[in-house]
Amino acid sequence: MIYFNAHTHHPSKENELGLRNNFIQSFHSVSDEKLQSSGIHPWHIQEVDIATCFDELTQVIHQIDAVGECGLDRVIDVDWEHQKEIFIRHIDLSEKHHLPLIIHSVRSYPDVLQIKKQQKCVQPWVIHGFTGNTQTADQLIKNGCYLSFGTQFMKGHKKTIQALLDVDPNYVFFETDDAAELSIKTVYKQASALLKVEEDELISQKLEIASKIFPKIKGLL
Repeated sequence: MIYFNAHTHHPSKENELGLRNNFIQSFHSVSDEKLQSSGIHPWHIQEVDIATCFDELTQVIHQIDAVGECGLDRVIDVDWEHQKEIFIRHIDLSEKHHLPLIIHSVRSYPDVLQIKKQQKCVQPWVIHGFTGNTQTADQLIKNGCYLSFGTQFMKGHKKTIQALLDVDPNYVFFETDDAAELSIKTVYKQASALLKVEEDELISQKLEIASKIFPKIKGLL
């Protein structure tokens, strides 16, 4: 069985098909990945030359399978309007090149939703590392977003666990993010027990959903 990992910063392990996040400032180092995304993380906005990064992102746009991770973060000390401007530029690339968008959102789910509605986006959005409650999850899904669950539900984060139990499973993925020691198999095993769904069924379900967003997957299996 092949485990789909919706967001990782590390090479795929055995029996894993991961969408590897590949920061644009270091894109060349992981260009051999089967599935990869690239963009400017909100944390890096003040560390990189934005114009250069977008030039490079445009140059490699046909080598990637998704745009991002990008997004909005209300915890970091980065000008909010500047964050939104850069996020919208990622959205424009996603829409222009018909690529899914991988989103980093911290205390900003309402803002993300507002921008999605304003921009009239049609490409799939994946909210990685979702930590919200059921109501927020339902609003995001209603507006065409997929939710990727990882370490928070595994740590016993109650509202995130409840959201995972409540939402439409057809809009749910699992991920390991930047946890090098965490196996995607462990994530699926815990999710399977929590959801009371056979692990093999869960694996097949997520791979099938992922194949609709990333048609390339069918040729990789």
